[in-house]
Amino acid sequence: MFSLSKLAVRLPATTVGLALVSATVMGGLSWQSARGSLVSAVQDQLQLAATATGHGIALAVDRAQADFTAVAGHPQVASNFTDLIENLDPAKPDYAGILTAFRAPPSPEARLAFDGTTTNTMYGRRHVKVQEVARKLLSQPGYADLLFLDPNGRIVYTATKGDDFAASVTDPALRDTALARLFEQMKGAGPDAVSFADFSAYPVGGTPAAFVGRAMNRRANVAMGTAQAMERAGYVVMRITPALFDQTLSQRAGLGETGQTLAVGADGRLRGNPPLSTKVAAGAPSSDLGITPGQIAAQAPFSYETPDGRHMAVSAAVPVLGARWTIVAEQSEAEALQAVNALSRMLLLIGLFVLVGTAVLGLIMSRAIVRPLGALTVALKALAARQTLDEVPGFRRRDEIGDIARAVVMIRDVSLEEAAQQLQTTEAARLREEQTRRHMLRDLADRFEVSVGSIVTRVSGAAEGLTGASGAVNDAVEGTSSRSVSVAATARQTSGNIGAVAAAAEELGATVSEIGRQVVQAAGMSAEAVARARDAGGTMAELSAAAARIGDVVGLVSQIAGQTNLLALNATIEA
Repeated sequence: MFSLSKLAVRLPATTVGLALVSATVMGGLSWQSARGSLVSAVQDQLQLAATATGHGIALAVDRAQADFTAVAGHPQVASNFTDLIENLDPAKPDYAGILTAFRAPPSPEARLAFDGTTTNTMYGRRHVKVQEVARKLLSQPGYADLLFLDPNGRIVYTATKGDDFAASVTDPALRDTALARLFEQMKGAGPDAVSFADFSAYPVGGTPAAFVGRAMNRRANVAMGTAQAMERAGYVVMRITPALFDQTLSQRAGLGETGQTLAVGADGRLRGNPPLSTKVAAGAPSSDLGITPGQIAAQAPFSYETPDGRHMAVSAAVPVLGARWTIVAEQSEAEALQAVNALSRMLLLIGLFVLVGTAVLGLIMSRAIVRPLGALTVALKALAARQTLDEVPGFRRRDEIGDIARAVVMIRDVSLEEAAQQLQTTEAARLREEQTRRHMLRDLADRFEVSVGSIVTRVSGAAEGLTGASGAVNDAVEGTSSRSVSVAATARQTSGNIGAVAAAAEELGATVSEIGRQVVQAAGMSAEAVARARDAGGTMAELSAAAARIGDVVGLVSQIAGQTNLLALNATIEA
């Protein structure tokens, strides 16, 4: 089982860990830096596309304004404008026939091609001259119709003769349209000012429509000799569809397969048809594509979710005839950051190679360090165990491990010298201690012998004195017995007392016999004590106690002898 406390594990683990951390940090920083740079580059590219599209839309609007201004000032339009208003009068008897004739063609294209020559009316003859100019104008993409309005807002001419022909901007079908708003603007504008109404739903054409228009003026009939004043004859208007900007929005150079540009109005609705979307068209809210009005209003790079993944987008504001539009350039994040994904895979592979290589080098380097250290550890343990160490591994190396090995050699040599000195010192100390111990034992033995000999001498003297006293007692007893017999023969009258004395003498004899036995026993014990005096110090204590008892017996014998002498004296006296 591996232990983290060992260098054999910690060094490779540390090396691999540092390599992993280094690879992760460097790879992460590289990836983050590359991703940030690529994101910034993509945003710059999208910003460039949005700006270019904004310029394209501005050019398209400027061109449309120029074309409209040219048509409004065309001589045929200017000379026939008032006649068309006057000849399409609901009060005239041919009004209904004119409407029927011009609405008869089944399609807008057919009605545009119909010039009205066959109607044989004054309106038809004036219409022929204007219709030719209108057909040339409407041949351009995005130009949907040309309209003439009288001062009251009644539409007296349209090139396509749709449902708005002969209607009024105050009618329910038109009063909420951009045309009605444009009419109100033109009424308050200057005589040569061009007004614009942004895209909104319109009942003709099936698509949202924007309108650009201006007032048409004529000279008033005044008295001779006075300056002619200008009066407002009506208004000329051009209807524009989102197709005007389709060509500009379809320019997707540099946006890859998923990138596109979108035009969004201030109301959050698309002003053009998205090039890559078949389900969302102009006039739809931008939220149908996943773009919220708040993201557009922020005027900053943003991301949003779509059914096919996350998209990156930037926006750029562009003014369109006074209206504020926003151009949004967007691209799939997966495509935009495809290089980052490739870089991520490359960094991952490089990181793995670096990690594996570092791990292998770490293992090799750790073994090159750990194995010599392990050999030095074994050598140090051998020195600690007082084992013979002939050669220290690694002492020829030129690195730090070699320095450690040479230090171990020095420790070994010093240890050997110290061991030899310690051995000599220990042997000398042992010899001194042995000699001291012998002297001490000899002295103890001598003192013990002297002490025991003195005790034995005293005991022997006491025993001899006891033996002499016992002999004297025996002699006294024998003399007393003889005297007692003679006294018994001569003093019969005291036989009772002498019997008592005899009994006492008999008892005294038994006592003397016991004393003799104890004396013999004491002598044997003394002899045994002398024999064993050299082997047991404890026996001396017993001998001392026995000697004390013997002294007690001697004292007792002395007392008995004294009593016996007294009894004998008394007996003698009595005799």
